[in-house]
Amino acid sequence: MSTNRDHLKAKLLAQAEATIDKMLSDERLNDQMTLSAIEAVVGVSEADFRQRALEEIIGMQQESSKTCPLCGSQLRNKGKHRKRVVTLRGETEVKRTYYHCETCQQGYFPPR
Repeated sequence: MSTNRDHLKAKLLAQAEATIDKMLSDERLNDQMTLSAIEAVVGVSEADFRQRALEEIIGMQQESSKTCPLCGSQLRNKGKHRKRVVTLRGETEVKRTYYHCETCQQGYFPPR
């Protein structure tokens, strides 16, 4: 598990650095900005990084989602699907693997 976390940390750090670089290259960024303008530039960067972090962490969780939580049968991978979800920070779209249990006939988008 530590190797997965180290790999995830490295990916998130690289994404954070890319997000910061993109924010700092924004032409609107200058020493005459109003607080509202600063908040707008930072807000876009925050939303971009949050989206990427959610997808990475969800992807890490999906790697371990192989059995049905109801009956314990093997789940069948049905491919990736985009889904709009509401989080504590607002609405976002994530790409998640959809699984189906042949025994229970239930479909899952881990994590639940």
